[in-house]
Formats: sequence, C-alpha cells, structure tokens
Amino acid sequence: MRRLHYFGWKQRKGIALLLVMFIAFASLVLLTTLYSSLAPRAISVRGQAQSDRALAIADGTIDRLLDQINNTGLTYSATSPQTEPEVSQTLVKQLVVDINGGSLSQSYAELIANVRHYFYDIQTDTYYVLKNDGDPVATGTLTNLSTNTDVAGGLNGIDNKYSSDNRWFQLDANAKYWTNTGPDMWEIAATAFNMSNPDMKRTIRAEAQRGDITVKNGTWWVPKTTNTNFFSDYSGLYHSKTYFGRFEVVTGKVRSDDELWMGGWAKDEASAHLTVNDVAIDDGYRNDGRFGVSGVGLATAKSQVPPLAVDHVPVANWPNGDAALTTLFLQSKLTAYYVNSDATIVFSVDAGGNGFVTINGTVLPMPPVTFDADGIATAGGSIYVAGNATVSGKVQGKVTIGATNNIFIGGNIKYNDPPFVDKVNQTPVDPSLQDKLGLIAHNNIIIPVATYNANRTLEIDAAMLAVTGYFGIDANYGSYPSHNIISVPPYIGIWSGSQSMYSSASAPAWSGGSTVWGYEEQHTNYDWNLTAGARPPFFPAADDTVTPEITYKVYTGDDLGILQWLTQPQVTVLTSADYAYGKGMRYSYTIGATTYYFYGLNFNQDSGGSLYTGVYNASALYRVSWKEEIAKPVGSP
Repeated sequence: MRRLHYFGWKQRKGIALLLVMFIAFASLVLLTTLYSSLAPRAISVRGQAQSDRALAIADGTIDRLLDQINNTGLTYSATSPQTEPEVSQTLVKQLVVDINGGSLSQSYAELIANVRHYFYDIQTDTYYVLKNDGDPVATGTLTNLSTNTDVAGGLNGIDNKYSSDNRWFQLDANAKYWTNTGPDMWEIAATAFNMSNPDMKRTIRAEAQRGDITVKNGTWWVPKTTNTNFFSDYSGLYHSKTYFGRFEVVTGKVRSDDELWMGGWAKDEASAHLTVNDVAIDDGYRNDGRFGVSGVGLATAKSQVPPLAVDHVPVANWPNGDAALTTLFLQSKLTAYYVNSDATIVFSVDAGGNGFVTINGTVLPMPPVTFDADGIATAGGSIYVAGNATVSGKVQGKVTIGATNNIFIGGNIKYNDPPFVDKVNQTPVDPSLQDKLGLIAHNNIIIPVATYNANRTLEIDAAMLAVTGYFGIDANYGSYPSHNIISVPPYIGIWSGSQSMYSSASAPAWSGGSTVWGYEEQHTNYDWNLTAGARPPFFPAADDTVTPEITYKVYTGDDLGILQWLTQPQVTVLTSADYAYGKGMRYSYTIGATTYYFYGLNFNQDSGGSLYTGVYNASALYRVSWKEEIAKPVGSP
C-alpha cells in the first residue's frame, strides 16, 4: 500500500512538472512572438528618427550655404563674354567652386555638375568637408569648418566606427547660378543621410534670390564744360612750393600757387602759378618726373593739347574758403547741426544702411540736403562748429563740416560706399548717390597724438580744405612718439578724396634722417566722384577759369547698357591730336548728339573683344522656393 501510495505521489508530481513546463513553453512562444513583432517596430522607429534628422540637416545645410554666399563679396573680370549669363557665371565661379568642389580651370558647365561631400558629427556638433575631390572618405583629408583646420586620416582617424555607430551624417551639396527658371537666381541642393543607414536619404532643393551684380565694359565718361575750378577738383592744391619724390604716383589734378617740382608720376594734369618741373630732389635732382597716363616727359607734357603740365595758372582764391564757412554757418544756424563751442562729431550707419551723426553725445539723422538737377547741393547738408571739431566714424550721405578754428581727426573716417579711386578698374558708383564729406577748417586739419597712437594705419575719406593752415600732425611734432623709418609694420596714411592746404607749416609725416614722426607711407587717392563740380555741399570754388574748360564725369545714364556691350571694331580709337586723349581718354563712341569716352589704355585684352568686369554683392540672400525631392539625391541622373 505504501509503495502504491508512493508511486502514486511521484506520478502526480511528474504531471505537475509537465504542466509547469508546458506553461513555460507557451509563455516563451508568446514572448518570442511578441518580441518578433516588436523588433521590426523598434528598427522602424530608429530609421524614422534618422530620416527626420537627415531632413533637418539637409535643410540646415541649405542655410549654411546661403550664409556662405551672403558673406562673400566678389570682383571678377571676364574677357570676351557673349551673353549676360556668361558674365554673371564668371563672377560667381569661385563661389561655385567653394560649394561644389573642382577648380577654376573647369568650365562653368563642369563646375555645376560637381558634388561636394560634407560630414556632420552629431556628437560634437561639428561640420567637416572632404578637402580634395576624389579622396576616400575613410582616409582622405578633412577640413574642420569650425576651425578651418585640416584633419588627416579621414573619418577613420576621428572615429573608426563611423559607418556603424549612428554618429555621422554625410551631406552631398551642389549649387548653380542662373538656373532654368530664369536669371539672377541660385539653385542649391543638399542630400543628407546617416552613414550607418546610407539607403535612407533625404534631399532638399531651394532657389534663392541673389544680390546685385554690376557688369560694365570699362569706365565710360561724358564731357562737361565748366567755367569753375573747385578746391575739391584737385588731388592736392597747395599755396606753397610743393615737392613730389621720384616714387610718388599721383592721380587727380595737382596744383601749386608757387613752384611744383614733380619728381614722381603725375597721371593727371599738374599746374603751377610759377612753373612745373620734373626734378626729383630725393634722387640727386635728376629729371625723373613723368606725366599723364602714358608717362610722357616734361617737354611733351607741356606741348600736348590740352597740356598735361601747365605753367602760370592763377593763384587759388583762398578767401572763398572763409566765404564757404559763412555759408555753412547760415545753412546750419538755428538747427541742431550748429554748435557754439567745441564739438565731437562721430558718424555711424545702422544695420538698415541709414546714416547718423552724433554731436557731443546727441544722436541725430544726417542733416537734410536738397540738390539741383546736376546733383549740386542748394540747401542743408551742413554742420558748423564755432570752435574746434573732432571728427571720426563711418559716413553715409553728403555733408560738409565747417569749423571756426581747427578740425581734429579723431580716428578713421570712412564712407559707407567706398570712394571711386581707381579710374580704370573700379566700377564707379553714380556720383549723385555716392557718399561725400567735406572738412573745411579756417585754421588746420590736425591728426592729434591720441589718434596717431591708436591708429598705426589711418584712413580718411573726405575733401579737405585748410583755409589758412595745414593738414598733418601738430606743428609741434616733437610731442609725437618717433619711430624708425623702417618700422614693421609701417605707419600708413590713406587719404582718399582731395586735399587743399594753404600752409606747409606741418605735414602728415616729418623725417629726421632715420627717425620719423607721423605716417611715412602715404597713399593719396583722388575720389573721382568729386569731378566736374560734383562736390560736397557748398565746397568752395578755387577760381573761375579764363576760358571754359572741358572736364569729364562718369556716365551712369540710360545709354550705359549700349556702351557696356560694345566690341573693339565698334569704337573710335583716339590719337594724341584729340583733346580727350590728353585727359586720359583712349576710345569714343557716339550715340545721337552725345559722344562718350572710354578711359584707359586698353579697350580689349585680346583680339576677341571687350573686357567686361563686374562686382557681385550677395546682400540679404533669401529663399524664394523650397521643396523636398523624393528619390532624387544630389548627383543622381
């Protein structure tokens, strides 16, 4: 009985164990089924997250490339283009290379077919670009776009698990200009994918409006007859005897009320109340002087019509400077632009391009000014200081400052739109729109010690007139720290505009052998926007000419479009017998009753046609369209 009982107990225990095992097996099957259903879902979620991240990164890449274009100013030249697209494409070629890769030796069609590879590390939030086209991603050189430093060894050198650890995204980018949808448009595309899952790609394609492109064929000028010479018509007008050294190159007219010793190169007319000679006192009194854009000798310069070197001109009418100060006082009195004491004047420009002037701490808009049909001020545009004025800042607009005593240069004085100083290569701005500043001091225009110490390079954009004094460092120059004439870096002064100085009591630099006080390296650039009477408000006349004089101003009117596309056979070549030739003009073209003149020695640079130049300013580039392209990654056919 006990055996049977025992046997019976063991039998029940085995059944229970089987039951437990069955339940466990069923649970295992259930769990396996559950996990098998969950696993694809988890993979799907990770893939969707990667895909969404790729879309966001592609979109962000478009913004980065727009910023790159926005922050790049370009100036290029193209010989013999046949169409406007060719000119524009040449201008932006470097930008296309920077985005797409390739080299400038490639054609534009080849460049816009290139695709450049970028990489984004989500762990460090860092972008890289494959530096050399064709290098392997794993081992090629990368450039860190945050630090602009090269990283050798490719992605393997940074992360040898880059292809599997979900950390890296690859970005393929392409940009082109002047798209099929029309001119003046950028088309930018970016494809992004996680390198652990390269089959899941997202692509964004956007079109963006560009900034301004100015295209021109050289610089065209139109004649203007005038009976008046203004102080601002001269690169330098001096009451005293004036010397230019053998290495000095001067653009713009130079005039002296005494002797003018031009030992350097005067590219425009040089004149003197006594005589002009070509002696260089810094080269053993040799006859080194050259004249005109062709660099002719003194005898030729005096015999040409019109002459490039002129003797016995009248003495400038310096009292006109005081008359101008009276006019500035009358224009500004009873306004916030009149100061009956010393004044500190600081110009500024806000983010919207609006000009302001701060006078003794009070911020004001630029003084209002009205003009006649020729762009000459008839009212306003004046600031008057019945004492000393200290001036600095960035100027946007047209204004003249008058001071009863001295004008002190408080720091750099720069135009918002740069002055027109390169008559051949620079694209001119319409003079009626160009920034202009006049500085008229009854006494001196002085670079004080504090400004000198703070500005090893000092820049002044202005038409300056010292009615009874000088322009330069203080006449007591010994109060300035001296330096070696071969100092590194040198002390550089850049004066862009015009200078008219009555006195030679001081200058921007004084030398005592190997010791210098002031700016020993000076660049005097004439601002061609001041020609033909297009002066700052109420800047005075130097004298009235005995006979009418033909001057030339930059042409920016409706016929410019025709002039820009002329080719060599269409223009008339001028000779030394032509009046305009003596003023630097070398070619002409007549439309109706008006003859236009091309300034410069060469109309074309090869036998094929004209030289076209242009400037690209991509200000405020913005998207005008945006779309995701499905199943069409960048670079695919």
